[in-house]
Amino acid sequence: MSEETTATSTNLIEELESAIASGAEVILIKAPAKKYLNVSLEITKYLCQKAEGIYVTLNRPYASMKKIMQKEGIDLNKLIFIDSITRQTGGEEIDTDRCIYINSPDPTLMQVSIERAMDLIRTENRFIYLDSLSTISLYKSFETLLKFIRYITAKIRVKGFFGALFSVEKELDETYYSQLALMVDEVIEID
Repeated sequence: MSEETTATSTNLIEELESAIASGAEVILIKAPAKKYLNVSLEITKYLCQKAEGIYVTLNRPYASMKKIMQKEGIDLNKLIFIDSITRQTGGEEIDTDRCIYINSPDPTLMQVSIERAMDLIRTENRFIYLDSLSTISLYKSFETLLKFIRYITAKIRVKGFFGALFSVEKELDETYYSQLALMVDEVIEID
């Protein structure tokens, strides 16, 4: 059963640390659209200070995320990216040793790519950051999204990763959030 907390941007990291300290393996972060990028970067920076991980980007191409993260001082050597945008838009595939490019945010493609990336992360402390659940719902039914999240959360737990699943507030119906909350250990809502 998941616990729900409300955080402001200023105490987001405290809420994240508290969730991890209490044994949470998978969390769902809901944030308003206007805070989406800043919250995402703050969480990624924090996680990269503690672990190596996988960043699944469904909204921005890897090249764009790379520039933004470098500017924010995030250690990209601690990340493997999965990019579902670049190929769709005909962008250039760069840093193929650090980024797995897929054709779309299709759950099957993502599952295969996430498993491949998980096998590349060999440190004890490791994470996966999935940005953003609401994007998947644009391409597939909610039932497909739920099956994907059920599979990914189980894989995160079995492989010993920490999972942070991100969703933009109000992009999914509250009924859907209730279903998603059953699969995570904690929900952090950002004001």
